[in-house]
Amino acid sequence: MTLKWRGDLAKKIAREAAMQALHDGAEAILTEAIDEAPIDTGTLRRSGAVTDAPTEGAVYVSFSTPYAVKQHEDLTLNHPRGGKAKYLEDPFKRNAAKVEKLVGLRVKKALKDAR
Repeated sequence: MTLKWRGDLAKKIAREAAMQALHDGAEAILTEAIDEAPIDTGTLRRSGAVTDAPTEGAVYVSFSTPYAVKQHEDLTLNHPRGGKAKYLEDPFKRNAAKVEKLVGLRVKKALKDAR
């Protein structure tokens, strides 16, 4: 019987599976955030994006209008056409544990399938 260490391959597989799971989770968070973002012209909602940063082991969800932060943070603003403040933070908090679990399951499956 011969044993062969494939630690580098296992790390690569785990990283790729984790990044894909993070991306998928971020897309789900973005979908909810878009639904909760204030709407006037729709520009804020259309500016939502998911950005992968594999060298950092991270995925970012962002809104890129100049007023995105104010709309997110200012609890005193009224949104008569729909949406609310904390439109990104709330979906993140609701989904963080699910995304964490998804990452674990995807990494485990990827490593098992690689045997």
